[in-house]
This record gives sequence, structure tokens and C-alpha cells, in this order.
Amino acid sequence: MLRRIFCAILLIASASSYCTANAQENNVTTPLPINGMIAAVKNGKLAFVSDNGRFVFRGSLYDTWSQKEISSIDDADQAFRYIDVAKLKFNVDDLSPFTYGSGKKQVIIFTDPQCPACSLLLTDLKKVEGYTFKIVELSALGEESSKIVRSMHCATDQKQAYEIAVGLQKPRIIDSRGADCDTSAIGKRIITAQMFGLKGVPFIIRDDGLTRQGYAKGSLETWLIGAAK
Repeated sequence: MLRRIFCAILLIASASSYCTANAQENNVTTPLPINGMIAAVKNGKLAFVSDNGRFVFRGSLYDTWSQKEISSIDDADQAFRYIDVAKLKFNVDDLSPFTYGSGKKQVIIFTDPQCPACSLLLTDLKKVEGYTFKIVELSALGEESSKIVRSMHCATDQKQAYEIAVGLQKPRIIDSRGADCDTSAIGKRIITAQMFGLKGVPFIIRDDGLTRQGYAKGSLETWLIGAAK
């Protein structure tokens, strides 16, 4: 038993050289959108395992978001990689995002004004047609980001805030309203980011629900085209 758990941990950590080739062939794992948990198949049986290998949960796991039972490793992988915002009845406009484009397909982007990879993404989205991009500003990178995000949300000049949000101006604190500004949408963004399991920015949700953490320059259009027809 200890040897099986030990091998499972090594597989999770990608240190499989300590396990036999046969053990590698019989073990399949995938992350779950639950902190500290993975789904694992051992000898054809699905289990849900804590990432240190200590706890193994056997039985059924129901995904209330996709409204289906997780009964296979493919189901677990789907749950990890996709967020069906339609089934969730999630309205991104409740987060007061900035909108770029007017295409039929909607893409949600969680970003931070000071994030270098986010800046590359904003440059590339201007080259793509047929999409509506909903840009949700988070203060993921600290106090300065928090001040910038609030000033953009409460800006006295919304055009200036918009141009910062879509990368046409450099991010900075701009003139904004004071205590009379309703900042509840910023709080909702934080709650949503936690609910969606964001580990960093940018975080993108494609029109078919496929998610992506991080960004590499020039890769947006190809990734978007891969969406299910």
C-alpha cells in the first residue's frame, strides 16, 4: 500500500524515475479544480487523491457547475480545463469589465494592469476579429495594482481608463471619484477569481469554456480558432 502511494506521489511530482515502467503505464493523473486534489486512475479504478498522497477518496464526485458526475479521468480533465459560464449563468458584466470588440463569440480575460504577459495579450487581441473581449481588471500584483484598478473603475475620464485597460496607454493611477464611487464590482471580481481557482494572470476563458492560465506572445488567434464550432 505504501509503495503504491509513494509511486503515485512521484508521478504527481514528475519524478517517475523512482517507479517502475510498469507502474507508470498503469497510473494516470490529472489535476482537479480543487486545491490540493487530483484525480488518479490506478489499475483501471478512479480515485480522488490529496496531492501529498495521504488521503484517497473513493466513490462519486459530482460537478455542480457542469451538472455531471466525474466518473472517468477524462471527466476530471474536462472539469479542470473548462468553465461553462452559460450553465453557471455567470454574467461577466456584473464585474464591470472593459469591453473590446463586438464579435459574436465572447472571451473573458482576467488581467492586472502591471502584468507583462497581460500587456502582450492586449496587443495581440487587437489583431483578432470576430470576438468580444471582456477585460476584468484584478489587483493580483500588489498595492500599486490595487490603486490603479480602483482609479480605472472610478475614473472621472472613462475614455482614459478604457485606453489603459486595452493597452493603448501605460498603466498608472488616474484621476478618480472618491467615496461616492461604488467599488462593489471590484470585490465581486476577487470573489469570482477565487471561485474560478485563478493562480495568476492572465486567465482566459474561451467562448466554449476552455480556460488558459498565462500567455505567450502571438498565440492568441491560434488558441481561439481551436474552439469547438
